[in-house]
Amino acid sequence: MMHDSRSVWRFLAAVFGLFLMVGCGGEKIDRGPLGSVQGQVTFDSAAVTEGTVQFTHTQKGYAGTGQIDQEGHYVVKSEMGGLPIGEYKVSVMPPIVQIDGGPNTPSSEGPKVMPTIPKKYRSSETSSLIVEIHTGENTFDIAMQGR
Repeated sequence: MMHDSRSVWRFLAAVFGLFLMVGCGGEKIDRGPLGSVQGQVTFDSAAVTEGTVQFTHTQKGYAGTGQIDQEGHYVVKSEMGGLPIGEYKVSVMPPIVQIDGGPNTPSSEGPKVMPTIPKKYRSSETSSLIVEIHTGENTFDIAMQGR
């Protein structure tokens, strides 16, 4: 029995697509033991009430973020749930907001003006915040100071 070439190609494409879905879908990479991370962010002893805390593994580049709530608390989330154990650099970022460009200029997005998150803390390279995450629960309070 003869098949036209389009039918053969459709069949091969369907088989290949099925192979990709079965072979790649849903598999999680094991990055070892995980730790949960939470804490509170303050500036000059007062709670910072919005923004994001980011943890970046110093050697492997894994990262997780946590939204800061109205009381200054955060819980870090990652694609794996917690973060793989190890050393992390930490930064604190203000929320991204719409910035009015003025007349005849489209609005854009940028960080909210927040003196309670000094520029030093907005980059993991300049914040000087380094923590060690262990298996289980980890609490890291971030007490920012200065301008």
